[in-house]
Amino acid sequence: MLKVIDAKTRVNSKTNEEYNIVVLLGNVEIQKSQSSGKFYLASKTISIPTTLTLNEAKQLIGTSIPGKIEKVDCAEYLVPVPNSNKKLKITHTFSYSPSEA
Repeated sequence: MLKVIDAKTRVNSKTNEEYNIVVLLGNVEIQKSQSSGKFYLASKTISIPTTLTLNEAKQLIGTSIPGKIEKVDCAEYLVPVPNSNKKLKITHTFSYSPSEA
């Protein structure tokens, strides 16, 4: 199950049209730090577009939606590392999947 944690309006960078999104929070996972070896809690968030008005979408905050967040391969892109001149090559993204299998 995913939890709705926010609703926002965004602007399409190509058409300048506004659209609404809902932000979903995935299940909490225990991860191990590669540098320190210590464990920490993490969760993934994704946003999905909606045809709901912003007020309608905000009413969903706190509710649960069936599904999960899946890692999906995609074309390579670069992400800047905060407080550094380095950039990471990323070849995946995260996407909503309606099944919980």
